[in-house]
Amino acid sequence: MMVSQPNPNDEVVKCVVVGDSGVGKTCLVCAWACNQHYDLKKLVKTHVATVWAIDHYQRDREVLERSWCEVDGVQVSLRLWDTFGYHDKDRRFAYRGADVIVLCFSTVRPSSLRNVRTIWYPEIRRFCPTTPIVLVGTQADLRYLYHEDAYLKMEKGLMYRNIHEKDIVTPAMGHDMAKEIGAPFYESSVLTKFGISDIFINSVRAALIERRKLKFWNTQLRKVQRPLIQHPRDIPTPTLPVIQLAPPSPSPSSGLASLLYEQSECDVTFEAQGVCVGAHRIILAISCTVFQDLFSCPELAAVQVRRSQERSTLMEVEPDPFRNQSVTSDDECLLDNDVNGNAASPKTNATLLTAADPDDLNDNLLMVYPLRVVHNHPAFESVEVKYRTDPYHPHRQPTLMTFVTMHSDITSAALQLIFEFLYAGKICKVADSGSAREVRRAAELLGLSNLLVGLESFTSEELYLSDQVEKKIREERQARLRTLALSPDNFLTDVVFEVDDGQVAAHKVLLMAGCEMMNAMFSNSFLESSADVVSFPDINVDTFRALVEYLYTGEATHLAAADGLSLVETANRLCLPHLVSLAEAFIVSDLQCMDTKGIDAVEEAMMLLEPAELHNAMQLAYWCEKFISAHYQEATQEHGKLFRALPRERQEAIEKTRWPPVWYLKEADRYERQMHDRLKYPEQRQRQDYNRCFSSCLCFSRRGRHRLSDPVELPI
Repeated sequence: MMVSQPNPNDEVVKCVVVGDSGVGKTCLVCAWACNQHYDLKKLVKTHVATVWAIDHYQRDREVLERSWCEVDGVQVSLRLWDTFGYHDKDRRFAYRGADVIVLCFSTVRPSSLRNVRTIWYPEIRRFCPTTPIVLVGTQADLRYLYHEDAYLKMEKGLMYRNIHEKDIVTPAMGHDMAKEIGAPFYESSVLTKFGISDIFINSVRAALIERRKLKFWNTQLRKVQRPLIQHPRDIPTPTLPVIQLAPPSPSPSSGLASLLYEQSECDVTFEAQGVCVGAHRIILAISCTVFQDLFSCPELAAVQVRRSQERSTLMEVEPDPFRNQSVTSDDECLLDNDVNGNAASPKTNATLLTAADPDDLNDNLLMVYPLRVVHNHPAFESVEVKYRTDPYHPHRQPTLMTFVTMHSDITSAALQLIFEFLYAGKICKVADSGSAREVRRAAELLGLSNLLVGLESFTSEELYLSDQVEKKIREERQARLRTLALSPDNFLTDVVFEVDDGQVAAHKVLLMAGCEMMNAMFSNSFLESSADVVSFPDINVDTFRALVEYLYTGEATHLAAADGLSLVETANRLCLPHLVSLAEAFIVSDLQCMDTKGIDAVEEAMMLLEPAELHNAMQLAYWCEKFISAHYQEATQEHGKLFRALPRERQEAIEKTRWPPVWYLKEADRYERQMHDRLKYPEQRQRQDYNRCFSSCLCFSRRGRHRLSDPVELPI
């Protein structure tokens, strides 16, 4: 309780604060006298020696009012004297008239504790032989913050000295020093305000008890207690690291544009004024509704299925003489070392025939190609399906290809620019007005309203319109991509992946655009490049679908059903660091959810440690290590066998950052024992510190001073 008007019964206590430079004396004084708050960024700056001036009590009324407090029913004005920490300074003026000395050391600087014995205690006793001392350990928060990620990554001052494990001064060391000099011991943190009140209220108690020995007639001083025992601070649970997402891979659109220029894996050819341009049906379908309607025709949508059926049937009629031979060094396989027969083997392709009627299969085999398809649209003059040999892979068997003849008004240059727009999702400025008219005419025939708006923005120099159009195009493509390419109908799929518990159909071109490893697998001389069914072991259907979604869209929104660790392994195998970090974040979120619900997540974290490190999920491994450290007692007591199976280096790292620390457990046990002793020997049973002698003289004896080292009476 603060009071502003003194009365004759009030007490004034002069408290001198001493200690090494940089231990936090001025911050401690300001935290009490001015109620100043500090943040960690300010505290870790390079130390600048400062002193809080004593004349604040004459010039600042608020500081003077805050100096008043009530201690055990006595109104006291506590006047703090800050001092420089340099050892060669003359501080006798500060010691003169001192009622109590607060001697500070830093809990993260062992040298400051050693100086208490060698420098500060002798100096205090030279100038103040009978003045009580209160020993204070400052910066107690740094005992557990020094290995926190937030603290380690914080920008510090140039002269700031890093803290190591060997620098930690435990509470037991402070208690031993306090017992040696006969002083009560407290700890403080100006960051969290811990111990500030304990230090100065109990310093006042120590001063008033000493004053009571002289003013024995003062009845209100008889109620003053000895300095109380400080309750150990409840140290916070360690903050777990946050998974940082790796930079995302380049947009799939950039990969699609490169596939257009390379003419790789094209499954449709457009003829414009005698010039042929190859393209990919699925990309055109997700980019434009006109092409979506075109390739949704039953005859065109089934082209890939008929090719697979024909190949598997032909293989059953005329088996491949080399199928049972071992793979030579010239036939590489990227994903599986044991792939004999995986490239369109009869057993694998038979699975593809389960949805087809045998009569339909015979009809497909007897169907005569080229097959003309009727599709009424002004942009297309004719559509037909016929066999074609891939010029980039002449060793492959001829496959069915869709050929589309464009309207006579559509030039090959205009068609190429339109394809670049559909693949990349960007509007390119046309060089001359003639080309612009050709592109505009082609866009009108194909119903590309977005392209027309973009071309108009270049003409009117309103470039902001083209940005809006490109954003709208990306949003529409993303929505259509999820509707068509990721639909369960397997729209225009051209490859099937054999996983552990089933099959997943996909699109080669979209996989190649989203992953360089997939691009290499399907475009080079690997067995998978010509196979209809690709074996992909150690992954289930749900996890592979999550992988496909990421490769198509750059997003992973359906991870709930996926196996997180399997996804991490696959993403690492395909060199997808962004997906690895997404999977790490998903696993961490799942473990945190388990821990919140009271489900044992420690065992899961210990089982994830080594696999995560093996598959380069280093953030996940580090998080699991910190999580186990935060649940150290549970890990060692309930899962001791699993914990001891960890590598010795890992066990030592976990023990180093265990929570709660060993020193905290010892301090809590010490507090409990001291409180038990207090209850066993209550304060009222102790003799008064100052009693009148019963002899005939009028002298007074101080009988309590020799009991300063009694551990029952002092909180040391």
